[in-house]
Amino acid sequence: MAKEIKDKDGITYVQKKPWYKRFWVWVLIVVVVFCIIGGMSSGSDDESSSSNDNSSSKTTQQSKKTTFSKPKKAVVEKNTAKLVTLGAGTYTVGRDIEPGRYTITAASGSGNLSSDNESNDEEINVILGTTVDNDMEQITSYTVDLTKDEKIKIESIQTTKFVPTPNKRKFQTALGAGHWEVGKDIKPGRYEITALQGSGNLISNNGEDDINEILGTTADEDSGQITKVTADLVKGEILNTDLQEIKLTAE
Repeated sequence: MAKEIKDKDGITYVQKKPWYKRFWVWVLIVVVVFCIIGGMSSGSDDESSSSNDNSSSKTTQQSKKTTFSKPKKAVVEKNTAKLVTLGAGTYTVGRDIEPGRYTITAASGSGNLSSDNESNDEEINVILGTTVDNDMEQITSYTVDLTKDEKIKIESIQTTKFVPTPNKRKFQTALGAGHWEVGKDIKPGRYEITALQGSGNLISNNGEDDINEILGTTADEDSGQITKVTADLVKGEILNTDLQEIKLTAE
């Protein structure tokens, strides 16, 4: 409320309160202060929320990160074969010869090498010697897997060596006489197979697409011998050859 003051001449004045002493001014100041404090608090909450959102985003990104495992090493099959030298006679795999994969060679002499294998069709029936003889279809080596209880017969060969093959098998395009598995010794695919040296049977076990030919370096109509054959070789297929050497050319 304004205060009335009279001066010495009797004139009456109304004295007003200074603005800073007025009630409504302080009410306004209090309201402004609360608004500022509220704004600061809201900003802090927004920053905290933003920080939490960023943290959540980072966590999500981290959870999507792909982890790569180390590639597994190729498993090398261990060859259980053991070197052995034998003369003419009949022998049992598992008793006289350890089961495994061998390259069989004639160390001296020449004659028949055969097997009786009831567990599969991979039987041996070749003429083995120290030199190649195309007329007799004689070869110098034969590579094959020998299984337990298989019977091996050596006739007229003075000394025969059974040499274990390396544990690690690799794809080849030039093969000697023996049994060769597609996927281990031969890369699956379509090939033209030709005779490089010798002549003899070339067969496989691929169902309707079996190979069953007499292959040689020259054609012979009387015996049905041809110089090449084209075939699709699939994984797991066994290619049996009695030739000294054949070549596989991919098509």
